[in-house]
Order: sequence, then C-alpha cells, then structure tokens
Amino acid sequence: MSIPDVSLCMIVKNEAQHLERCLASVAGLVSEIIIADTGSSDNSMEVALSFGAQVIEIPWEGDFAKARNRTLRQSSCSWVLVLDADEAAGGWRADVLNELLGAEQVDGYFLPFIHYVGEADSGDYVTDNVCRLFRNDERIVFQGSIHEEAASSIWALPDGKIAYAAALPVRHYGYLDEELRAKNKTARNLELIQTALQHDPESIPLQYALGTEHYQQGAYETAAGLLLPLLKTAPAGSGYLADIYMKTAYALQACGRTKEAKAAYGAGLRLFPDFTDLLESYAVLLLEEGELQKPYHLLKIALQSGDTAQKYPSSSGSGTSRTCVVMGQVCERLLRYEEAADCWEQAIDYDAGCAAAWAELVPLCLLAGEEQRLTALTRQTLQAMPSELLGRCIPAALNAHAWEWLQVLAAAPQLPASVQAILRVLPELFRHTQMLDAAAAAPLERLLREGPEQPWVHGYLWAWACRTGDAAAAGKWLARLAPLRPGLAAVHHRIGLESGGGDPAWPQQSHTDHSGDPAAKLPGHADHPAGAAAIQPITFPGLSYAAQLLLQAGAWSSLLTLYRNTSPSLFQWCRLPQPLLRGLLQAPAPFREQWCSIYSSHAQQYLGTTCAAEWLLYAAVSDSCGRVPQLDPAAGKALQQSGSAAAALGLSYHKLLLAAEAFPGKNPRGSIPWLLLVRSALRDGL
Repeated sequence: MSIPDVSLCMIVKNEAQHLERCLASVAGLVSEIIIADTGSSDNSMEVALSFGAQVIEIPWEGDFAKARNRTLRQSSCSWVLVLDADEAAGGWRADVLNELLGAEQVDGYFLPFIHYVGEADSGDYVTDNVCRLFRNDERIVFQGSIHEEAASSIWALPDGKIAYAAALPVRHYGYLDEELRAKNKTARNLELIQTALQHDPESIPLQYALGTEHYQQGAYETAAGLLLPLLKTAPAGSGYLADIYMKTAYALQACGRTKEAKAAYGAGLRLFPDFTDLLESYAVLLLEEGELQKPYHLLKIALQSGDTAQKYPSSSGSGTSRTCVVMGQVCERLLRYEEAADCWEQAIDYDAGCAAAWAELVPLCLLAGEEQRLTALTRQTLQAMPSELLGRCIPAALNAHAWEWLQVLAAAPQLPASVQAILRVLPELFRHTQMLDAAAAAPLERLLREGPEQPWVHGYLWAWACRTGDAAAAGKWLARLAPLRPGLAAVHHRIGLESGGGDPAWPQQSHTDHSGDPAAKLPGHADHPAGAAAIQPITFPGLSYAAQLLLQAGAWSSLLTLYRNTSPSLFQWCRLPQPLLRGLLQAPAPFREQWCSIYSSHAQQYLGTTCAAEWLLYAAVSDSCGRVPQLDPAAGKALQQSGSAAAALGLSYHKLLLAAEAFPGKNPRGSIPWLLLVRSALRDGL
C-alpha cells in the first residue's frame, strides 16, 4: 500500500518528551516531515532527525500563524497535515487516509480533536473539530497570531469545501493539568492575545479567545463579561458561535447570574436545538432550582440527538453515557425507577466502566430485588470492568447477600488472586443461616497462613466468632484488627459477647442501665469489674464497619444487640451503605420481627431529619414480616411535613394497608417498592 502523499508540518520548541509519541503515531501515514524549531534547548531536534524529519530553524516572533506558514512553504506533497508535539494521530489507517485524499471536491478536512483535561488518569476530555488536513495550495494559509486557523482561507476559495473526517481523530494531551502547570500556557496565551488585541481591538476571534482563556481558568465573572457581548456580534457562520453560547451560559450560571444564564441557554437552543452539552447543562441548572419536568424534556432531546461532537464542541459522555446518568437521576426523582435503571444500563452500554452509572444502578437494583439484572449485565461487561469498580461492587453484593451476583464478580480475571480466594470461601460460609460451627471458619484461617496479611479476613473471622458465640476467638481477632480499626473495640464491648451473647440464643433483654449510657454495664467498661481500661466512645465509622461485617456474616443476634444498645441518634440505618438495607430483608424472620420491635421502641427519637427514610425502612421490614407498619400521630405529621414525594407515596399506601386490615378481603392492589422509597427520601435529604 502506498504511503499517503502528505507532508507533516510542525513548529516545535523543547518538546522532546512528547515529540516521539507524535511522530510515531504518523509512521507510514506521511511522506515527509517538516519541523520548524523556534529555539529548543533540549534534544527535540535529535528526536525529529531520528524520524527522518527535515528540520529548519526559525526565530520566534510571537505569531503562531506566521511560524506555521513558514513550514507550509517548505512542503512538497499534495496535502498538508499540521500537528503539535503534544498531539498524536489516534489509530489512523493509510487506506482510509488515501481514500479521503482522493475526494476531488474537498479542499480540507475538519479532524475530531480529543483534548484530555484534568488529571492524566481521569480519562476526561472535551472535543472540537479543527481543520488541520488540507491541500497544499499557496492560497491556504493560517491566520491569527494565536488560536490560528486555516479554515477561513479555504472557505474564501471559489467553491472551497471542508469535509469532516470522523475516522481521523487527533488526541491532544496539552490541556492536562500537569502540562498546563509545566508550561504555564495560560500566562503565555493571555500575553499573546492581549498583544494581538492592541493591534486589532475589534477582532471577534481574539475576544472569544480571551474569554475562553479566562473560562478555562475558572474566572467565570471575567469570562462572562467578555463573552456575553459576542452573542450579538459573532457571525452566524463563524463555527464557534455555539461554543460562545455554551461558555457564556455556563459562566453566567457559575457566578450566580441565573436569570441571564437561562436567557443564554434558551437563545442558544433556538439556534442549536440538538447541541447536547447545551441541553444537558441547562437541564442541570433547572434541576438545581428544583424543576424536574423541563429537565426531563431537555435530556430526552439530548439523548435522541446522541453524540454530536462532529457538529459542536463537546465533552466526554455528552449525549451518551454522562447524559444517560443525569437522565437516570431525573427519572428516579420522578419515581420512575424502571426508566432510571434503563438509563443507567444504557450508560454502561456506552461505557462498561462508567463508574457514575454503576454507582446508581447497583443500589437501585439491589433495593428493588433485581439481582438478576445486575448479574446479567455484569456477565456482559465483566472483562471491561476496572478493578476499582469491582472493588465497590463486591462489598455491595456481600451487604445485600446477593450471592449469585457475587459469584459472577468473583470470576473477574482482573481481581487479585488473594481476593478471588476469599470470595470462594465467603458465600459458602455466610449464606447458610443455620450454620453455627466455629470450625467452619477454618478455610478463612487457612487463607491467612497461605497468603499475605489481609485485615479484612480478620474482620470476617471476628464477625463469624460473634455469630457462633465464640468469645475467645472474637477477642483474638479483635486484637489483630485493633490497630487498623480502633473503633471496633467499642462496638465489640457494646455487643457484650463476653457475657454470653452471640447467635446461639436470640437476646431478649437490653443491657442498658438507668444511667442512660447503654454501655455502662457491659463487660470491659471502666466501671465493670472486668474492665481494665476505659472504652473509647462508639463512632459511626466503627459502627458502620461492624454492622456490615455482622450482617454479611449473618451474625443476627449480635447485630440486634448492637442496635438495641446504641442510641438512635448514632445508629441510623439509612446512613449505612444502601445495599445493606436489602440484606436486612434477607435476614431470618425472627430477626426482622425483633428489629421492628426495637425500631418501635426508638421511634420517638427518629422524628428529626431521618424521620422519613427510617420510617420507610421500618415499613419495608414490617411488610416483609407480613405486618402493617405502625405509625404514631407525631411521626405521621413529621412525614406529611417533610415535603418528600417518597414519604407521601409511602403514607398513601399505608392508608390502603390500614383499610385492608379493617376490612378483610379488600387487599390493596399491587405492591410498593419500600426500599426504593427509602432511597428517594435520602435523596430528598430526609
């Protein structure tokens, strides 16, 4: 296959660390390389020469267009490709490039530029389309001392045409945070733009460039002041008017000028009705003000438009995965749970590792009892799921007792062997609710002997000892965990295992004494004969860690004791990871019945900010026991006044249950997703 008849033209200064990547990306795709060096002091030119480049030295005169045009005059091929050293061709193919160059009616091509932003490992990017591939014609030149462009000179040709080359993406690494810090590009750009504006103060492209520099630095008030007047003066066919609307509207929004931001969004969408970034950003503004229906409509249009990067400047996930995530959040707030799940699953279809979508979909499916949906989706995407994402899904599966899903997660080849070994043991150990044999934990102990020190194995061994009532073993594993989990000691004493607790018998009496401190007479307390030292106060992080271990291990009696002996102001179930709430409903019926009894005794203390969520959770557990949840007048009034749609729906269904209880045989139609209402109440801040 012939090498494309293309000259690569570049200007370079001290780019040795990037230049090799750039030149390697076009190997076999260009016939000659021309590099103008503007004063490098590193080995940039040695790198260039190693790729067979023709190197010329030119002085830097503060004008990018002038420097680029010097390289164009040195080119001898029929077509010219212009790149910077911090850019690279993204998987181009010579046959595709040759086919594009053979189009007789095309004078140049817009290439899709992918500008990576933020930290290097974030994967975030913004896109735009830049004309950097064009015919070698002396009439086609760059214009502008900074943010120079060649498209205007092509459009000025008789019948000049620029097409879009979707198959020729360019990856740009120069906007990554470390690059911006190292090269101080902002200061350089501002100086060049200000100098150029002194010579041409009415230049709209320069004013746009100046506003963009301030926008990128987060100086939104300054950016808005520069960009807002351009909405009236920028020509409609400029190619950057859509971006001016996007940046102006967002800058106004960011500095609190909401009314003006709405006007800018509205005007922009009348001109560019399928601009997905503009649609999504406007929807987010309206969501922040409490609107739901209009954002739903805007996001629906954005998803129908899809990825419009070839038409407008865009950012990663616009019209695809990110927009799906936002749409799912709107649907959930509208209590359209199934539609929300569909949106998040669609986001994962676009990007299997979309952490934001998994973070929403996992608890929603588990709370809805749709483990099978997660299992099927995970089977499809397992190979592409990052290890970090698996590390968040596995605890969720354990908390929800979602053993089938956990089995699929455990098969991920990207998991460390030590984690896979543990996950082969835990389901068999924990899923059998009647197993109380202390020796059953031998496989876990063997893992400690065979592999490196693994603190979370110690935690499971402690929880198993609590389940079997083995006080000595619980103390042993607590001692191993204490340096890493100091809050666990207070929980351990609160459970009172030393005095004969544990799962062989369901506890019926509270350990609370009349002093008001639930731990006052527990073994190990400073006033207790067995106490050698004062116990540190129990903290929520320690309680959360212990509650998850106990629930995962099925140590139901110990978990009930902890709940009974801890103040409701601290032990708020709805502050625990949401999948654990599904785990509650997997518990044996005696546990759930006693849990409801303890909640009822604490109910008056839940009339604060957690009233709605905690009562809805209680209703879910009570309903799972086949009982109508109780609701005293004070709690009912608090729920009514909460303003939560989830609470209102729960109260309405509760009335139906009461009516059915009063009139047997008149059962309410259907059922209600109590745990999903808990999640919605939490989103409402209740």
